[in-house]
Amino acid sequence: MNELNINIEKGTSLTQDAFIRLRKNKMAMIGLCILIFFIAIALLTPLIAPYTYEGQNLELGATSPSQQHWLGTDVLGRDQLTRIMYGSRVSLMVGFIATAVALLIGVLWGATAGFLGGRVDAIMMRIVDALYALPFTIFIILLTVIFGSSMLLLFLAIGAVEWLTMARIVRGQVLTIKRQEFVEAAITMGLSPWQIITRHLIPNVLGPIIVYTTLTIPSVILLESFLSFLGLGIQPPQSSWGSLISGGTETMEEYPWLLVFPGLALSLTLFSLNFLGDGLRDALDPRASKD
Repeated sequence: MNELNINIEKGTSLTQDAFIRLRKNKMAMIGLCILIFFIAIALLTPLIAPYTYEGQNLELGATSPSQQHWLGTDVLGRDQLTRIMYGSRVSLMVGFIATAVALLIGVLWGATAGFLGGRVDAIMMRIVDALYALPFTIFIILLTVIFGSSMLLLFLAIGAVEWLTMARIVRGQVLTIKRQEFVEAAITMGLSPWQIITRHLIPNVLGPIIVYTTLTIPSVILLESFLSFLGLGIQPPQSSWGSLISGGTETMEEYPWLLVFPGLALSLTLFSLNFLGDGLRDALDPRASKD
């Protein structure tokens, strides 16, 4: 008797399908590679930086790129490559930590409002609407003026004003799934609202959360750069990309490399995060057709 060879096609999970679609998005993968490159530079800066970030050579002054200083030096004779590398640590740290603060507040706030509904939802979302009406940049500036400029305050201040859109997104997603069978089953089993929110609702809205997170990080980095440009962010001798750009604008006609190189590093990071966010949005779209 001849044996029958039956080929059974192995199925793929939703996560695997999303990853396959992401890998096919060339711009998203380029963005991911650029982002990994800058993260690696930030992590390895103390080991690979050619000079110390505060080291000065007043006799040397501002010099154009050379073999000794690949990206030139600033007016105080400090190596520009080293300061950009150390600036990446500050800018990326602000971006990721402040986004994590915004993520924690926004996800819990939005999921709680969407699940509880009724008067609680109305009150919580009216608070969000009221906060939306505040000029956030001025609010952050006031905080830094009153409490002084510190990195920790910068993390908390930026994170405290970036969570509102996340709360609205999560609330909308929770409203669409809270009447599904798995949520009703959890209620029937006697789980508390906190357990339902953290174990069932939030895990099922991770797709939009991940996408918006990748879009929040560049806006946070840009906001930190703007504050540093105004002199309200990271204080010397520490540097961020924003503070380097601020210093470069003062001497851009005489020493253009002091503006071009930190501006290029910031732009590449922002573009990479936006490309990655767009790719994740397309990959995690449940309506995307399977190839």
